[in-house]
Amino acid sequence: MAYATPEQLRLLLRQEAFTDDEAAAAELLIDLAQGAIEDETGQPLESSTDTVTLDGPTRDSNLYQSATRSQRLILPRWPVTAVASVTVHGEDGQDVELVHGPHRDYTWSGDGILTRVGGEWPAHDRAVTVTYTAGFLTLPAGVRRICLRLASVGWSNPEFLSAETLGDHSRSFSAEALGMELTAADRRTLGAYRART
Repeated sequence: MAYATPEQLRLLLRQEAFTDDEAAAAELLIDLAQGAIEDETGQPLESSTDTVTLDGPTRDSNLYQSATRSQRLILPRWPVTAVASVTVHGEDGQDVELVHGPHRDYTWSGDGILTRVGGEWPAHDRAVTVTYTAGFLTLPAGVRRICLRLASVGWSNPEFLSAETLGDHSRSFSAEALGMELTAADRRTLGAYRART
């Protein structure tokens, strides 16, 4: 699922029905805009199920990770809507599949935090494999707005001109319309969706 549709872009641009080539160009522009957004957030925002193998928390972990031998482990993507499985890989080569529950092995939060119940996560490399679902089922309106604005810039100014003159008609483009670039306001909006690992 894309962040926006060619039909939404067509309505924003107030164009007649797209030809097949125009619809393909609209899809490409939306895909490029989505890429710019994901580059800024550091994570895809659409809901998907992923399997990741994580290093255990160590003293060298980034500011979102807890201290060595912590009860907390941060998943790369959020918001988390489901955790299917958690497997701990021992340094001795033994794997242990954990059971979810407040009185079992671990719990999880929508913020993407796995909490080890009655124990700590191992601190070695490639210590835990998690299969989980994260992202938004319905994309936030602010993100869709940014995606459509970027795509419309690419549509309206495909050559990324700063100004254009044809006979006695001329027009100039704002700095934001010179390319499919995020504005400072876009970056502030997307800051709320940045990956934390």
